Amino acid sequence: MSKRLLNFLKVSISIGLAALLLYLVFRNVEWVEFWERAQSVDYTWVIVSIFLSIVAYVARAYRWNILLEPLGYNLKTSRTTLAVLIGYLANLALPRLGEITRCGVLNRNDKVAIPAALGSVVTERVIDALTLLILILISLIVESERLFTFLERAYKDLNIPVYVIWVVLIVGVLGFVGLIVFIRRQDRLKGKFAELAKGFVAGFLSLKNIRRPFGFIISTVILWVVYFLMSYIIVFSLPETTHLGLGAGFMLLITGGIAISLPVQSGFGTYHGMIAGMLVLYSIEETTGIFLATLLHTSQIIAVAIFGSIALIISFLIKRSLSKSDKLTDI
Repeated sequence: MSKRLLNFLKVSISIGLAALLLYLVFRNVEWVEFWERAQSVDYTWVIVSIFLSIVAYVARAYRWNILLEPLGYNLKTSRTTLAVLIGYLANLALPRLGEITRCGVLNRNDKVAIPAALGSVVTERVIDALTLLILILISLIVESERLFTFLERAYKDLNIPVYVIWVVLIVGVLGFVGLIVFIRRQDRLKGKFAELAKGFVAGFLSLKNIRRPFGFIISTVILWVVYFLMSYIIVFSLPETTHLGLGAGFMLLITGGIAISLPVQSGFGTYHGMIAGMLVLYSIEETTGIFLATLLHTSQIIAVAIFGSIALIISFLIKRSLSKSDKLTDI
């Protein structure tokens, strides 16, 4: 199978799955009610959430810089912010394409080796996964009853066989063991693949050599606090959801984080269905829940589209500037 055909199938399956999930979520929606809610929205909160996302992008870029420093790269946060934004923009086209894209942008603009950059991105994603896990554990205390009810309902709706769960766990354990073995034996590899593997491993292990651990922790905290605020403040844009407290906002953050992490086109369908399902636990009517989920998701997509496009234009101008500098050097 050719690479082009394989990429086409990946995109088609991802888009098809997203379309199916959106259909399942919206099939029972009363569109007259949906439109009425759109007219009652206080869009000030939505606009604030969109601009607040800039803080999250900068915090992620700053944290990425800290991971890149042990690898010998001292970059400006503005440069990595451009790469992060373009990466998010690429994710709109294909799930997880953004991770590779932002490494490619840094390689082109700042000569950062892609294997090392990609390894640091994997480390960053592991940290995010652990942070989300910690937040889930905290939610067991804050919203334990509602969370267990939500998980129980989700499991029943999915009707996942027990053997599937065991297969996923076994594959996960084997994958982790394989990664450890790969890291331990990287010195025995030879040739170009060895250079790529060693660069990736160096990036992956960059966390243990960071020079600014306090900055790494603070930027991670800022990142997730902003994620929380971006979701929570939008509940005040709808009359039906203004009464929701911090516990509900916490659950919005966790549920949205899980939904976005799933391998579906930019969370289309998964985000809407999971957020709406979670809001039912707070006695929010289904159509209202789907509308709020749509408002939350759309605001994030708009933020990525606007700021990502601006970053792409700026990066293109940087590339042209670099090309002219190379020509002058040659002369």
